[in-house]
Amino acid sequence: MNLHCTWRDMMREAAQRLASAGVEGASRDTRLLLAQALGIEPVDVIMRETDSVDATGLAAFETLVKRRESGEPVSRIRGWREFHGLRFAITPDVLDPRPETELLVEHGLRRLPQDGRVIDLGVGSGCILLSVLAARDDATGIGVDLSPRAVEVARGNAEALGLAARAQVIVRSFADGQGECFDLALSNPPYIARADVEALDIDVRNHDPAMALSPGDDALAAYRAILGAMPGWLKPGGWIGFEVGAGQAGDVSRLMAEAGLIAIEVFDDLAGIPRAVFGRRLGG
Repeated sequence: MNLHCTWRDMMREAAQRLASAGVEGASRDTRLLLAQALGIEPVDVIMRETDSVDATGLAAFETLVKRRESGEPVSRIRGWREFHGLRFAITPDVLDPRPETELLVEHGLRRLPQDGRVIDLGVGSGCILLSVLAARDDATGIGVDLSPRAVEVARGNAEALGLAARAQVIVRSFADGQGECFDLALSNPPYIARADVEALDIDVRNHDPAMALSPGDDALAAYRAILGAMPGWLKPGGWIGFEVGAGQAGDVSRLMAEAGLIAIEVFDDLAGIPRAVFGRRLGG
């Protein structure tokens, strides 16, 4: 990269580098990285494409492109991810929110009663809990996570979104009794067996926290733990919804049925993969 070019030339060169490194959507990522380097919104990049390159902007852009070449996701580079129409700050201490997780929010909202209470088990960035609360100003909720640093990220996002008054985020295992009852529980727990982690894409295995990816050798361990504790905090008639890994919907549905849940439903993501499972506790 050099100063005797326009930003359009620089984007073309950067996109070629990213494509050679195996990055899918290289042109899109290049545009996002240039916007980050110049401190502008991605939609405004087109207005700068024919501008001459400046040294400060070029140095910042080059640094970001190198990070993407190494496999670091754009969301990690920028420090935030858009999820359910909201912007969430992310750090290396939390899972990078992904579009398929929005299924939990969408189907959870349909099951949350007026003035309902929701709990997010393994809150991470807070994207699930806070998206529900942003969509329902009558609702309140709690997020729990074993990681104190993840809890701090979620609290920061709650403050930034103006939801801190309705969202309590605490350090606690999602398998512990919560001391109160909820109308809706949502969770995207770790569900990848330890032996399968190395097969994940580099942007996942090298950048998402290990404890958010895998519960150990038993990929279903987190579901078992949550369902074992569920009678102590899910109201009779309340709903619980899980994100599941590819091929796990049947096993998780079985565990939910064994735990006494009824009306169990499985929902596919946009790729047609069974991705969310909901069930209802008897009573209510």
